[in-house]
Amino acid sequence: MSRSPRIFIIAVLFFGPLILLGEGTERLSPKKVANFFAKDHEGKRHELYQQSGAKAIVLIFTSVGCPIAEKSVPKIKELRNEFGPKGVVFWLVDSNPDDDLASTGQEAKDFRIDMPILLDHSQAVALSVSAKRTAEAFCIEPKTWTLFYRGAIDDQLGYGTEKGRVNHPYLSNALNSFLSGKKVSPERTDVKGCLIQFTQVHKE
Repeated sequence: MSRSPRIFIIAVLFFGPLILLGEGTERLSPKKVANFFAKDHEGKRHELYQQSGAKAIVLIFTSVGCPIAEKSVPKIKELRNEFGPKGVVFWLVDSNPDDDLASTGQEAKDFRIDMPILLDHSQAVALSVSAKRTAEAFCIEPKTWTLFYRGAIDDQLGYGTEKGRVNHPYLSNALNSFLSGKKVSPERTDVKGCLIQFTQVHKE
């Protein structure tokens, strides 16, 4: 019995930080996002590192016909309208090799998407940030080209479900915290979206 306090202290020292982190507070790796360029659905060329004058760059993955991505369009447009004037650049990224210029252009027309949809047919953009699903947002800080948030836009949409209201506006909170110089928390959240079908091995 005399060893119990020591065992408890050791357990707290080694496992306590894991317990305290809790759900939805996973830290991000400081890995630098590699430069990339891609053409959008209108044929315009975009390069990540040319956005060095922006306050932040937000990449949100999408694909033609994904219901969660399509339902997220109004949310994304609202965020663009709010944070665009503050220096935040929003790009949609379609990494599905089957989504050609015609189908992506039609998707943009049907859902009134008035922002660039980058065609990532090589999947280099998705691989550079380890994207796995559509509707996931990646927020990049252009001074170091590292991520300060990745995850869900909010907690409203799920697989075949939709809450009546948003309880956790994750992306909006992350951008507001970052722009005001505050700590972003959580830095990473789980996202519900369509799986990106990779033509090569995808490693985290």
